[in-house]
Amino acid sequence: MIQAVIFDLDGLLLDSENFWQQAEYTIFSSLGVPLKPEDTAQTLGWRCDNVVQHWYQHFAWQGPTQAEVADMIIERVIGMIISKGKLMPGALDALKLCQSLKLPMALATSSNHKMMLAILQHFDLQNFFQATCSAEFLPLAKPHPQVYLNAAAALNVPPQQCLALEDSVTGLIAAKAARMRCIAVPDSAHRHAPGYAIADLVLQSLTELHPEHLR
Repeated sequence: MIQAVIFDLDGLLLDSENFWQQAEYTIFSSLGVPLKPEDTAQTLGWRCDNVVQHWYQHFAWQGPTQAEVADMIIERVIGMIISKGKLMPGALDALKLCQSLKLPMALATSSNHKMMLAILQHFDLQNFFQATCSAEFLPLAKPHPQVYLNAAAALNVPPQQCLALEDSVTGLIAAKAARMRCIAVPDSAHRHAPGYAIADLVLQSLTELHPEHLR
């Protein structure tokens, strides 16, 4: 029986994956990293410092440190979110539905803590969540399950009684490794990726989330 719901942030509640891809492509290109825009899809759902480390291992650049590059990308994404970001279709209704069913909610994101707080404040979502967990300071981010385990612990609900909602295969693996049920809501470009086979349910958008999915 579902006792709590744990939401991902980027790509699930927030239409932000294109911002990440734009920021990564722009910053890495300025450093001489020969990426194509579509190459950024390889690291979808990764923590920003892991993305930077990945590309540095392939194309070591001169100049700013990896930490400085990660900060540059994050600041650029925050700026784009504040100026033109939007919630995903059905996101607000999904949060209100869980609230109406009196299900405790938490956020479990690979985004850094500063970005998470900026997004919650900008879209006035703070009051929906009883706990907010960022993987920024964890040794390992998704697909490691720790951020989901932390979210369940913060809600004082066993992981097996939590339902996770995720858009990426990376996040889906993390939620399942935490022994949670997981509903996947992939974007149309990645919907047929084989990794989504481990989801308990795949929806085309959060507009399809109904009370029976939360029982």
